[in-house]
Amino acid sequence: MNVLKTLFVVSFACAWYGVAQSAHAADDDIYAVQFSEDGKFLVTGGSGGNSPQLDYSGGIKLWDVEHGTLVKAFGAQGDIDNIFGAEYSPVGKRRWGIDSFKDIVMTGSYPNGKVVLLPSSLGRLDDASNVQLPNFIGGYMDLASAQTDRIPLEHEVAAARTCGDTNAAYEYIGPVVASENGRYAAVVVNTCKQKMEPNIPVAQYDSTVHVMDLRTLKITKSFPRVDSGIYAAGVTDNGERVAFVGRDRFAVMDTQTGTRHEIEKYENAVFQLPRQFSSLYFNDKGNKLVSLHFVYDIETGKETEFAWKPESAVNKGRTASMKVAPDLSYFVLVKPKKSLVVFGEDGLPRSYGKSDRVIVVDTKTGGERELAITDSRTEGKRCVTDISPDSRHVAVACMGGIIKVFDVASGKIEWEQRNVGYKAEDMDKNLIHVRGIAEWMQVAQADTAW
Repeated sequence: MNVLKTLFVVSFACAWYGVAQSAHAADDDIYAVQFSEDGKFLVTGGSGGNSPQLDYSGGIKLWDVEHGTLVKAFGAQGDIDNIFGAEYSPVGKRRWGIDSFKDIVMTGSYPNGKVVLLPSSLGRLDDASNVQLPNFIGGYMDLASAQTDRIPLEHEVAAARTCGDTNAAYEYIGPVVASENGRYAAVVVNTCKQKMEPNIPVAQYDSTVHVMDLRTLKITKSFPRVDSGIYAAGVTDNGERVAFVGRDRFAVMDTQTGTRHEIEKYENAVFQLPRQFSSLYFNDKGNKLVSLHFVYDIETGKETEFAWKPESAVNKGRTASMKVAPDLSYFVLVKPKKSLVVFGEDGLPRSYGKSDRVIVVDTKTGGERELAITDSRTEGKRCVTDISPDSRHVAVACMGGIIKVFDVASGKIEWEQRNVGYKAEDMDKNLIHVRGIAEWMQVAQADTAW
């Protein structure tokens, strides 16, 4: 399999996403969205949402998918601080914020589920020259009890040390990738290589892969020293297969038997510590690996290439992120547009310009449909998407406080919310206020009563 082609989209998406993260600062920004496993609820993650205009606050919000109504809001910055503290950080960063998270995962369903926060990587920073391996991989917020706690990871935590003849590499956790249904996670723990290879002045690791059940928050399987540094990982919805791309190989492992299937092997490779990590996509049955250009059948080893037309959105321009329908019937692509970032008096950035394009691409016919996001100057940039478990709906959430749920077959909007977590700023005084669903309902009821 051509790994460069396979990983290009997801790798680029993560790199671009990392840049976008730095601009997420306003209360109405949304940076993560996910359907619950039963498809009845939608969870979104934002930068804060402590709005004087609204009667709820918190960066994490739970929505009823059928009616588009807010069910619960929680996840203040204090909750994040309680989980991570100031001394822990993703690889390549020096501070935390709720917008540091690549994955917000809802396990189970409301009211008995959990919202799990999984950073794509994690290290402990005591100071600029001392990084220690954490003994946890993330945190969770219990929907029923509002309990907030860490997710422990049991392994030996040694004194901080460098991994080879370099001062820029330390033991760390990452990548951490959840399954599409939110049941499992693949967790990579990178420790200094037990036997260093001579004359290699780069990071040298032993990478262990753990499989965690996100419902019980327990490790179910562990595979020590599968590679010497891992760039990308993925796990099936049933937790029975894990895929990874490392320094030495691209492989799939059967978690029940430990059998390893090597797709590609790399000779004389060296590992460069990535600042961003990528995700590998399985189909819902777990027997195929999927990228925008290829489908790889794990049992047969057969690789099929999609026959996209040259003018297809897949091949034109940058792709910020992608999602794969569970039944492989379509992709959802986010194509970024240029925007101007302006800093307000508080020093926080606000983005103006064209909105992102969100495009549904049919995998069988190559047909495309663009979903209507917004014409506003301040909304619809840095969008993220998710697909419902039955593949019938697409959720889109963006900076500027937009949430929309679309019917895929028709492309029509089923419901939307705007100004989510909105907080008035001087720069916005000349903008037209957009009413939310609740306000329109109040107006309609008043007219009916009259």
